[in-house]
Amino acid sequence: MELRESSAEIKNHIHQCLQDYNRSYMNEYRDFSFHLEEDGIVIAGVVAESVSDTIEVSYLYVEESHRKKGLGKRLLSALEETGRKAGMKRILLNTYSFQAPEFYKKCGFEQIAEIDPCFGNHAQFYFRKTIVALPPCESDRLDNSKNSESVFPELKF
Repeated sequence: MELRESSAEIKNHIHQCLQDYNRSYMNEYRDFSFHLEEDGIVIAGVVAESVSDTIEVSYLYVEESHRKKGLGKRLLSALEETGRKAGMKRILLNTYSFQAPEFYKKCGFEQIAEIDPCFGNHAQFYFRKTIVALPPCESDRLDNSKNSESVFPELKF
């Protein structure tokens, strides 16, 4: 047995093995990842997955030259709406003090934990947002996914 430094390929393999293991305990896994492109170039995206009735955001990123244009908010709004249509009840995420904790508060996320310091002089924040179900008439009007296999049937940016 040898202890070695892991390549990107090995790290992906380990991550996949853990996800496979977790699925035996965490049912109803779905992918909620999507991105925005401009002229064929990815300028922003969110990587998120659900387990049961909860979406967990792993990453949300907007290219620096496209920040402060509402793209992050559009991604989170689309994630929330898509989650609502899929019957999700909440979104969880974490961020660091040098990233965007105030942004998530402005988007309606509630801070539920803080580790300060997390590393160096930086803090880590954990957030939750409850996805409010629409009344039946509203959700019927907005639900375009009934005849679609895609989790993101009508996302238009």
